[in-house]
Amino acid sequence: MSNLLKSEFYKLVHSWYFWGIAGFNFLLSSVLLLDSTENASSLFLASLFNIPLLYFLTIVFAALFVGNDFGQRTLQTYMNAGHSRGQVLFAKMLAYQVACLGILLFPLLIHGILGSVCRNQHLQTADGNFFTILTIVFSVMAMCMLPFFLGFLFGDMGKTLAVPMVLFFLTIFILNGDQSQVISRALPMGQLRLISLQQASTRTDNILFIDCLWITVLYIGAYLKFRRSDLK
Repeated sequence: MSNLLKSEFYKLVHSWYFWGIAGFNFLLSSVLLLDSTENASSLFLASLFNIPLLYFLTIVFAALFVGNDFGQRTLQTYMNAGHSRGQVLFAKMLAYQVACLGILLFPLLIHGILGSVCRNQHLQTADGNFFTILTIVFSVMAMCMLPFFLGFLFGDMGKTLAVPMVLFFLTIFILNGDQSQVISRALPMGQLRLISLQQASTRTDNILFIDCLWITVLYIGAYLKFRRSDLK
């Protein structure tokens, strides 16, 4: 198992698309701050407001990091080396989630530090800083699990890119509709938007439960599909 994890993280660290997407996300997130700072009380919340809009970059990453492995038969190579499908899935998921957290949350960290140092801004919420950060992390993880699940569902890079992208634009449309306040509480993207606008009326533990439910259901779904997949 340790060799499998080393292989996945080695591939992640040496992948040009990971660093390219992470760098582009940081640049785009910084540019978007010019429009969103008017609607937020701090650089941290303004940067958080933009994370759902930048979600499409993790969809691109999922297509390359997960969907591409089926075409290159990388997963078959792992299993031929004696690893079980459960081990392969877990190692893939762990490396993928670390990458997604790095892509989406690194700009948030930098912008939060800049806001604190340069503008003397602090994140103030009813639940406190620790629980707010914890909620953000789990919401991002839940949000990123959908492309991961679809990658194992389709086993194809093209569909792993196209289907989540359609769902992304559909979700953006729904979150801008009349029932956005109600729907946002059930969707990780919506939860991040509510937190950034300091409109999260749902208790933190309820949000964490919803996010953990998303993560668990999608992970189990990916495992069940991967276990029945014919990789020969």
